[in-house]
Amino acid sequence: MALPTLLAPTKPSVAPPADTAGRRRLAWGVGLLSVFVLVTILTAAHAFNSPDQSLDARIHTFALAHATLVSVTKVITFLGEPPVALGGGILAAVVCYLRRDQQRAYFFAASSVGAYGIAYIVKELLKRHRPVWPVPVMADTGPTYPSGHATGSSALAVALIIAVVPLIGSLAVRRAATTVLVVYAIVEPISRLILGVHFPSDVVAGALLGTGWTLLCAALLPDVTWRRLGRNRQNPNVEPARTT
Repeated sequence: MALPTLLAPTKPSVAPPADTAGRRRLAWGVGLLSVFVLVTILTAAHAFNSPDQSLDARIHTFALAHATLVSVTKVITFLGEPPVALGGGILAAVVCYLRRDQQRAYFFAASSVGAYGIAYIVKELLKRHRPVWPVPVMADTGPTYPSGHATGSSALAVALIIAVVPLIGSLAVRRAATTVLVVYAIVEPISRLILGVHFPSDVVAGALLGTGWTLLCAALLPDVTWRRLGRNRQNPNVEPARTT
């Protein structure tokens, strides 16, 4: 089962068995988080220092030769800042809570705040320095591992794909929304590399953490997806009819 298939939205009228979807998400979440832990251990042991610096140097040289790309990238990277990524998750949680959809509210809060919280703790434990360049493209401060932009954008994109995209009535719009969110989760980590403020392992770890943690939250809070989508819109207290 490929990860894109796991995240791909389907028609709200065709709900997969909750236990099956939950098990898949649990397996993927635990698997990705396990890889994140492994990468963290290897990073703490300085196993990635040489390949990180070599690849980062090539990307930095490329960035210095393409000023227009750097200018565009600075705009893109803003969309992954905590006020946007973390704020977006918290805003979604507040909106869901006000609409009395408490399960989705808990899911957005747990996925966004939890992912950032874990990233912050790991940053403080490792205190890995940022890349240093004679001619920096952009300055940034604080520990670099894991990338907060990669963590936050991945967590927000996956949460929206799981909990919001399936609510869209049009299949074409659902596919378009999923594509936009996947692209968002990909370009944010890349933007940090182009701007020279992170090592490759930083953004890979952030993507693993954000995606894995959100899938784990979705597995532990299964009602955010299919169980509540079939509720009667006129009377939310009425459960959908079950088929045998």
